Amino acid sequence: MENSVAFRVKQLRLHYNLSVKEFALKCGLSHVAIFHLENGKTLKPHRGSLQRMVSVFGTTADWILYGTNDMLPNGTVQIHTEENTNGNYWKSEMLQELKNKNTLLEKEVERLWQIISHFTNGSQPNLKIVMEGN
Repeated sequence: MENSVAFRVKQLRLHYNLSVKEFALKCGLSHVAIFHLENGKTLKPHRGSLQRMVSVFGTTADWILYGTNDMLPNGTVQIHTEENTNGNYWKSEMLQELKNKNTLLEKEVERLWQIISHFTNGSQPNLKIVMEGN
C-alpha cells in the first residue's frame, strides 16, 4: 500500500491536516473522487484531477503517480482559507470540455443531414412537420 497512488494521496492530505472533503474542496474535486483514490477504487487520477492536486498542494505528478523524488520539492505551500480556491480552473476546464462536445455534436448533426439528404430529394426536411407527426 505504501507504494501506491492511494497511499500517496492520503499522505499528501494528512500532511496538510485536511479531511477528505476539505482536500477535495481545495482542489475542486468531489470528496467521492478523493475517497476512491485513497481506497484504491480508482487506481490512477484523471489528468485534470492530477494537475489540480499538483498545483494546489505543491507536489509533483511523478510523486503522486510513482513516488519518485520528494512529496513537496518546494516545501509546504500556503493553502488559501477561502472555499474552492481553484474554482476558476475547474470552471474553465468544464467550459472547454463543453465546447469540445458541442463541436463534436455539430459535426455529427451535419453528418446526419448529409445522410438524410442522400436518401431524400436533397432538401432538408421541415422539422416542425416531422415533430408534429409524432
